[in-house]
Formats: sequence, structure tokens, C-alpha cells
Amino acid sequence: MATRKKTRRLPKKRLTTDARRDIELMLRVKQGDVNAFEQIYENYRGPIGGFFYHLVWDQALAEDFLQEVFLRLWRSAPDYRPTGKFSTFIFQIAKNFWLNERLKRMHNPRLSLDAPIRGEDGDYAREIAGDASTPSTLLANAEMKARVREAIEQLPEKQRVTFVLSEFQGMKYEEIGEVLEVPLGTVKSRMVSAERFLRGRLRKYYAEFR
Repeated sequence: MATRKKTRRLPKKRLTTDARRDIELMLRVKQGDVNAFEQIYENYRGPIGGFFYHLVWDQALAEDFLQEVFLRLWRSAPDYRPTGKFSTFIFQIAKNFWLNERLKRMHNPRLSLDAPIRGEDGDYAREIAGDASTPSTLLANAEMKARVREAIEQLPEKQRVTFVLSEFQGMKYEEIGEVLEVPLGTVKSRMVSAERFLRGRLRKYYAEFR
């Protein structure tokens, strides 16, 4: 009796063409396809690198973290199962790495995540389109960068990661909830608190926040 060939099951949610492409690429990586891995790297080095850059504000350190995430992605490939969007999967790896790295460095004073504020932003920094009165868009003005960055760094950690994913990665709240593995209401609450905190810190400098 002939056996049925197993088919690859993609997530039940309706996916975009790009989302399906990412899953198919990762399934090829699971089979050891180096070319597919390189394609994923090209597709996600910007978003993942940008995520880390807006947490540490240091190009070199963001690059180091980026390489670690892709190393973990390669190592986890044999166990990969397409149960959701690939973008959520890889950002969960990045988020978990960040939290572990931050905890490790908190317990080792010689390892610091506090980067000096420099005039040059590097490849990952970019202007954010939208309302000019939001903290992220103020980074387009060189005179405001230091104060805005300092204010973002002072956010409680959970709010900071949520804010970075929303404002700099452009993620919708639903996807942020999937990445952080928290309810939608928690994401909304963190964003409200983060924006209130930042406006309070920046109000004395800029009329937009009064």
C-alpha cells in the first residue's frame, strides 16, 4: 500500500506573498539550503539590525547582535515549524536574545549597553514618516537627537522594546503582541505609558509636547 507523502502546512491565517516567501525560504533552510539562508539574511538584516540599533544606539554593537541572532536562527532551523509569520519568529529570537544579553550585562559591570551619543547614525538609522511631534520623528533633527535618545533609554525596559517595535519597526500592535507574547491590551497600555513618559521628559524642551 502506497504511503501518502507529507505536505508542508502553512499557517491558517491569510498571508501576504512576502510572508509566504519567507516561510518557504525558511523551510529550505531547514533542509540545509545555504542560499535560502543568505536570502533571509538580506531580507531581515535591516529590520533586525534596526531593532537593536534603536535599543543600543551603537552601530557596531547592533551588528554584533544581528550576527548572533542569525547564528541562532541557523542552529534552530532543524526544529522550525511554520506555525505563524516568519517575521514574528525571527523577531522573537531577537527579543529573547536582547533580554538575555541585557540581563547578563546587568550582572557584569564590565559589559555595558550604554553607548555614547554620536553624530553619525550609521546604516540602521532612518527618518520615520508621520506626525512631526512624535519622539521618533524628532530624531530627524540633529539638535534634538541626544535628548530624544536619552528619554527613550530611560523608558522601563518592557515599554522601550514595545515602543521600538512600534515606532521604528512600524509593527502593528497585534504583531507586537505576538512577538512579545503578551495580550493586545498590554501592548496598548505599554505604548500609552511610553508616550506619556516621553512627552513628560521632552515637554520642557519642545513646544510640540506641551
